[in-house]
Amino acid sequence: MRLALAVLLAFAASPALAATCAPVSTEARILASVDYDDIHPDWSDGSRIGLSWSLDLLGEEEGEDGDYYLIGDLVDPSGDVVTESVFVSAMEWECDAD
Repeated sequence: MRLALAVLLAFAASPALAATCAPVSTEARILASVDYDDIHPDWSDGSRIGLSWSLDLLGEEEGEDGDYYLIGDLVDPSGDVVTESVFVSAMEWECDAD
C-alpha cells in the first residue's frame, strides 16, 4: 500500500499531473501538522468532513510516528477552497491522478 501511494505521489508531483484525494470516511481528521493529534484549529470544534469533500494534493511528509501525511488544500463540495495547506493522514484518504 505504501509503495502504491509513493508511486501515485511521485506522479502527482509531476508538473503535468495533479492529484485529488477524497476521505474514506467521515472520521477523517484535518490536521495542522504531521502529528495525528494536532487537529487543525478550524476543525477542532468537532466538525466532521463529508465524503464529498476533497483535498487538492500539494505533497506528502513522513511524521515522527512513521506514518505518511498528505499536504493540500481542503475543498468543499461546491469546489471552494475552505482551508489551505492542511495535513491529513494518508491512511484516511484515497488519491487519484487527474
